[in-house]
Amino acid sequence: MKFLVVIFLGLAIPAFAQTTGKPAVKESLRDRAIKRCKENRGIDCESREGLREWLREEQTITDEQRTAAAAGRRHREMCAKNPKGTGC
Repeated sequence: MKFLVVIFLGLAIPAFAQTTGKPAVKESLRDRAIKRCKENRGIDCESREGLREWLREEQTITDEQRTAAAAGRRHREMCAKNPKGTGC
């Protein structure tokens, strides 16, 4: 029984040490957008209007949005190959 307790403690201590050394602060979307704007030498990195482009890039897209974007790309490619086709 004591052997099992020693094994469990031996496994728990490294896992605990890994989690305590990292900061628990998570950057907000706005903070990441400001950071990326400044890294890319953006002109207006503080106002809402200036960060709009960077905030848009930070947002994750849903599966429906991904499917719609792929359909739009296929349609544009098809129209580029055959401009007189249906729907172009």
